[in-house]
Amino acid sequence: MHKLSTVTIATLAILSFTSVGALAAEKSSIEKVRGMATFSKQSDAIGRVQMNKYGLAPLTAIIEMPSWRGGISDVSILVKGKGDNGVDLRYDVSQSEILHHSGIPVFGLYPEHQNQVEVSWKENNEAHSHTYTMRTGAVSFVPLANGWANHPQGEAKMVADERFKDRLYLVDGFGDGSLAAVVSHNNPGAPGAGLWDRSPTLMIFDTNGDLRWFMDYQKFRDAEHYRKTGYVMGVKQVGKDLVWGAGQAYHRMSLMGEHVFSRSLPGNYSDYSHDIHHRPNGNMLMRVAKKEYLNDMGDMVSTIRDHIIEVDPNGKVVHEWDLNSILDPYRDITLMGLDMGAVCLNVDEDQASQTADKDQLRSAPYGDIPGVGTGRNWAHINSVTYDELDDSIIISVRHQSANVKIGRDNEVKWILSARGGWKGDLAKKVLQPVDSKGRKIDCTEAGKCPNPDEFDFTWTQHTAYIGKDSGKRHFNLFVLDNGDGRFNEQPVMAEEKYTRGVEYKIDQKKMTVQQTWQYGKERGYEFHSPVTSLTQYNSDKDSNLIASMSTGLFTGKTVGKVVEIPHGEDEPAVEIWVHGNAPGTPGYRASVIIPPFAD
Repeated sequence: MHKLSTVTIATLAILSFTSVGALAAEKSSIEKVRGMATFSKQSDAIGRVQMNKYGLAPLTAIIEMPSWRGGISDVSILVKGKGDNGVDLRYDVSQSEILHHSGIPVFGLYPEHQNQVEVSWKENNEAHSHTYTMRTGAVSFVPLANGWANHPQGEAKMVADERFKDRLYLVDGFGDGSLAAVVSHNNPGAPGAGLWDRSPTLMIFDTNGDLRWFMDYQKFRDAEHYRKTGYVMGVKQVGKDLVWGAGQAYHRMSLMGEHVFSRSLPGNYSDYSHDIHHRPNGNMLMRVAKKEYLNDMGDMVSTIRDHIIEVDPNGKVVHEWDLNSILDPYRDITLMGLDMGAVCLNVDEDQASQTADKDQLRSAPYGDIPGVGTGRNWAHINSVTYDELDDSIIISVRHQSANVKIGRDNEVKWILSARGGWKGDLAKKVLQPVDSKGRKIDCTEAGKCPNPDEFDFTWTQHTAYIGKDSGKRHFNLFVLDNGDGRFNEQPVMAEEKYTRGVEYKIDQKKMTVQQTWQYGKERGYEFHSPVTSLTQYNSDKDSNLIASMSTGLFTGKTVGKVVEIPHGEDEPAVEIWVHGNAPGTPGYRASVIIPPFAD
């Protein structure tokens, strides 16, 4: 039998006493939390704070909630604005969000700041609140080849309407560019767009121009991984998450930085870029290309930006729209008027205002350059959306200066474009412009109309989305008219170009189109965006968002200009500028983000 030393016995006694005391203290604390005693000011907090819990969103946090704690409801968050003019960010948090995160999500922190976050809630029918101090670090992006000192910077030019003060704008920007050697598509002799690879800057700005969220994309990206390279484009909020595509895959992530999924493009599809649309049934539409495609010349090619696919929630393809067989890949009237220095993605300042002729377009090598025929960039679809009322897609075909509606039967329903160059059955689908009284407007084949303020087409446009109050017969379309190649020609002076957001009302029975609203033309060249940009109707505030994201592209001071305008009005309620440096642009698109934590 072993004997315990005096020291050991004393130690055990101390440990026993300490354990009993700790258990008693813990029981007392739990009883207080469960409502057997009221909270004191010192203990009126929910739990500890875990910054950037999921690793991809450094300006977020989770206030952890211990499992033994229950009965908390009516949770709301206030992230206090920085300084005298900072924007307070308020949002409610649902029970499902609390259960999912095992805590309360905090979104919208400032970088490199001692953020003050006030949490309010009810517990056992009593109201409580606590203010946390959350310290964040600096914004961290990789060094950018185009010379951005840190990252694109926001600047508030105006907030004229208090109803819009709490707006948040996501800017999906271009960062450092490189070639991804891991992508070859098994056909190096006819390359597609797979070599495009960028490390992006994904940011959210408030109406004061302050950064309130960014994604640490370097922790997500892998330049040596087929599925994790590519050009990030078309980032959209879908419910509580962000959805986007890049190169050979598409992805979903919550705004808290929680990775939901990454999926490779299915089958023989490749080179996602520009747009992804999420339908109410969970299906997604994506702009892609096709590998190993036999064109009408008998050549095996990789196609360029000319296919739309629909995939179900599990990633299975349920439909394909091949624009090579639906439209005319040899229609060249727009391409001959295109500014070869402002071909989207292939921006080349040395070719600004230069154009190509028929021979150049037909003899161009296969690949991601302007040209006619399958295997060249003849279409350049840069947006896709869906009309649930008649089971159709609407696409913006930039290199045709055309907005086109196509049914699930792959038949064209209508074409909003100047008449020049359309042949056969396609020519019969071109809409007839009318004035506000339904009277025919006679425009030339090249698209010149008697009064451009009354009606004008869109030229090398970007995004054609459904507008307010669109119906089964009268379809309302909202388009970003970049304005390059207007009337299928280049102006004498580049300063004559302008960009606008424009709304159209299409009578799908009579096959007519009326221009109902526009903004941007009156601002002239300073609002001109040669490439990229977006229009978006927002029902929550009955407003039109216009993002002209590459203004000043050839001046050395590229600026993205984001305006939100009450629907039908002529003046912005908000205007934010996002500053970058040429030759890059500070953003591809900008869109409204709504904090997604309430039911």
